[in-house]
Amino acid sequence: MSGHSTTAIGEKERPRWARALRSLGERKMLAMLLLSFAAGIPYGAVLGTLNAWLTAEGITPAEIGVLGFIILAYSYKFIWAPGFQKAWFPKIGIPGLHGLGPRRAWLLTMQAVIAVLLALLAFSQPATAIGYVALVGVLVAFSSATHDIVLEAWRIEIAESDEDKDLMSAVYQFGYRIAGLFTGLFALMLADHIPWSMIYGMIAAGMLIAAVGSIIAPEPDHSRMQVNGVDARPSFASKLKPRTIRLSMLGVAIGWAIAITMIVTFAVSSLGADDPPSAAVFTREQGPIIVILSIIVPGILGAVLLRYSPQAGSHLVDRGGRADRAAQALFHTILDPLMDLIQRLKWATVLILALVLSYRFVDLIWGGFAYPFYLGDPTVMQIVNPEVSLGALGHTNTDVAIASKTFGVLATVAGAAVGGAMLLFVGRLPCLFIGAFLSAITNLLFADLAIGGAGMDAFLAFTGLDNALSIVGMDQRLARLTVAIAMENLAGGLASVAFVAFLTSIVNPAFAAVQYALLVSLTMLIGSLGRGAMGEYIDNYGFHDFFVLTAWLGGIAVLLTAIEWARQELSPGGAPLQTETAPAE
Repeated sequence: MSGHSTTAIGEKERPRWARALRSLGERKMLAMLLLSFAAGIPYGAVLGTLNAWLTAEGITPAEIGVLGFIILAYSYKFIWAPGFQKAWFPKIGIPGLHGLGPRRAWLLTMQAVIAVLLALLAFSQPATAIGYVALVGVLVAFSSATHDIVLEAWRIEIAESDEDKDLMSAVYQFGYRIAGLFTGLFALMLADHIPWSMIYGMIAAGMLIAAVGSIIAPEPDHSRMQVNGVDARPSFASKLKPRTIRLSMLGVAIGWAIAITMIVTFAVSSLGADDPPSAAVFTREQGPIIVILSIIVPGILGAVLLRYSPQAGSHLVDRGGRADRAAQALFHTILDPLMDLIQRLKWATVLILALVLSYRFVDLIWGGFAYPFYLGDPTVMQIVNPEVSLGALGHTNTDVAIASKTFGVLATVAGAAVGGAMLLFVGRLPCLFIGAFLSAITNLLFADLAIGGAGMDAFLAFTGLDNALSIVGMDQRLARLTVAIAMENLAGGLASVAFVAFLTSIVNPAFAAVQYALLVSLTMLIGSLGRGAMGEYIDNYGFHDFFVLTAWLGGIAVLLTAIEWARQELSPGGAPLQTETAPAE
C-alpha cells in the first residue's frame, strides 16, 4: 500500500506537461487519433468537399446555403443523444460485434453505415437530382452525428485525469484535421483529373480503413454508472410527482416536434420550388422560435423543476403505467443531464450558453461558402449593385487543394499543436480568449482578398513570403490565398482545441453523452440557421461585406470569453465547472 501511495504522490508532483506527455503513448491515444479521423471524414465529405462539387455543377451560393441545412443533423443531435447516455448495444446477430462493448460496437456500426452512404453519394448527379444529394447528405450527417455522440461519450469516459482530457482534445483535433487533408487535398487534387463519383468511392473506402480505431480502442468501465445493466445514476425526478414528470416531457416533446417540423418544411420547400422562400426571412422570423423551442424552453423548465427537486436522489424504480415509465425514462435521459448542468453552473449557465452559442458561429457560417469564394466566377455581379463583382476569386481545384487542403490543413494541425501546448502551460481560458480573437480578426484577410488583395500583397512583400512562395511555383494570386488560409486555419486550430477542452471541463462524466452533445449542438445551431440568410447576403452585397460582417460577429465571442475568464478568476477556487456525480447507493 505504501509503495502505491508513494507512486501516486510522485505522479502528482510531476509537472502537468510531463504527466500529459507520459499518457501520450497509451493505446487510447492512438485509438483517439483514428476515431477522430473517422469522425472528420463524413463532415468534410458532405459539408466541405461536396460544396466544391456543387460549385462545379453550377449550383449557386444561395442554393448551397439552403443545402447547408444538412448541418442541422449535427445541431440537433442532442435530441437522440439521450438514447446513448446509457452504454448499451442491441443484439443484432453479427458475430463478435457485441463482444466489443457498447461504445465500440456503436462506433464500428456507424462507421460502416457512413461508408455505404458515401458510396451511394458517388452515384449522384447534383445538377439534375439535387434532392437525392440532399437526402443522402442528411443520412450521412445523421449517422455522423450519432457517431460523434458515442465518440465524445467514449472520450470523456475513458479519460482518467484532467491532463488526459486536455491531451485527448488536442489529439481529436489532429485526427479531425488530417481527415480534412484526405477529403480535401486528396479530393480536389484528383477532381481535375477523374470524376467526382470515383473520388467519393475512395472516400468511402477510407472510412472503412479508419474503422480500425474502433477495434483497438479500450472500452470504458461502465460499472460505476450501471449495475447489472440497470442505470444507477441519480435522478432529479425522485422527488417529483408522476404527473409533473409526464407534463414536463410532453412540453419538451411538443416543442422539439414543432421546431423540427419548421426546419424540415422550409428545407423541402426550398429545394423543390421554382420560387423558393427567402432563407433570410426564415432565419429572421422562424429562427428565434426554433432556438426558443429547442433550447430555452427545456432550460427554463429544468431550472423551474430544480426549485422543487434541488438535489438528485436514487434512480427511480419503474413506477406507474406504461406512460409513466416512458416519461420517467425520458426525464432521466433528457432533463436530468440538463438540470445537473444548471445546478452546477447556477446563473453562470446563461453566460456559458451564450459563449457556447457564439464561439464557433463565424467559422460555421462562412465555412459553407469557402468553395464558392475560392472557386466562383469573378465576373459574376452582385444582385443589389450589378456593377460590382461578388468578389469570388476564380481559382482552380488544384489551387484550392494546395492552398486550403495542404497548407491550410497543415496550419490547422500546427494551430492544434500550439493550442495543446497553451492548454498545458497557460490554461484553458487564456487559450480560449486568444483563439476567439484570432478567429474573428482573420476574417478581414478574406475581406481584403475579395477586393483585390492589396493589403495581403503589402504583407507578402514586407515579410518576403512572396519571393519564398514563388520558389515553389506559386504566383502572386495563389500566394496571397495560401497565406490568408494558413493564418485563418492556424487561428482556427488553436481555437478548436481550446473550445473542446472548455466544453469537456463543463461536462459531468455521469451524463457525458447528453451534456456534450447538447453543448456541441448549441455551438452549431446558430451557425447552421444563419447559412441560408448569409448565402442571400453574399448574393446581394458580395464577399467583402460578408467577411467584414463575420469579423464583427466574431467579436461577440471575444467579449463573452473575456467575461467568463474574469468570472472564473474572481470566483473562489477558480469556479470549478465539473463535479462528477457518483451513482446513488
